[in-house]
Amino acid sequence: MGAREFEIASGAMLKIDPLAGDCLRVRWGEVWVTQFEDTRDYMLRTGDSIVLDGKGAMLAVAYKPTLLDLFRADPAGIRERIELEARRSRTRSILALVLKLFA
Repeated sequence: MGAREFEIASGAMLKIDPLAGDCLRVRWGEVWVTQFEDTRDYMLRTGDSIVLDGKGAMLAVAYKPTLLDLFRADPAGIRERIELEARRSRTRSILALVLKLFA
């Protein structure tokens, strides 16, 4: 599991495009967190953490100077690359079928 550190000034906003299973932890400070398609908002303080769903962007707004750690469940993005290649392969197959039908 890889980690990345983000320092956010008071009042500043951070946008992250997480993968499912990524974990955001507040090392120190206080942030408001919201995720795409999640109707709940989260107030995280020093020591708190949240597992991100990866369905879309996550925003964190700092209420005071804050240090966040993002633990990536898949640090190399292997899962994301496999899914992308699978989508491309399906697209190529569909395109080949359509061309065969209308040729």
